[in-house]
Amino acid sequence: MMENKHKLKLIDGKFKPSEAGSILFELISRKISYHQMEIFSNEERFGKDVSNSKKRIEQLKDVRKHLEEIIEYSSEKKLNLKIESFINITFIKEN
Repeated sequence: MMENKHKLKLIDGKFKPSEAGSILFELISRKISYHQMEIFSNEERFGKDVSNSKKRIEQLKDVRKHLEEIIEYSSEKKLNLKIESFINITFIKEN
């Protein structure tokens, strides 16, 4: 039987600010697009509550703004960025 919890390394490396920006902004953009599609699919087509997706989009926009500041600062100071990103996955039973 498969273990209940998994930790997977998604990103691990040192990057120039422009490289880090490309990777991370793309990831954030994809997540925002996913939630926008969820809103369209669930609210427009099925009339379901989409408050979680709307809230998550706002959180991701805040993350993007903070990331822009980090990238700008590191670029001005000529600093590279070490990025480590993990995904934690746990099996849960659906109610």
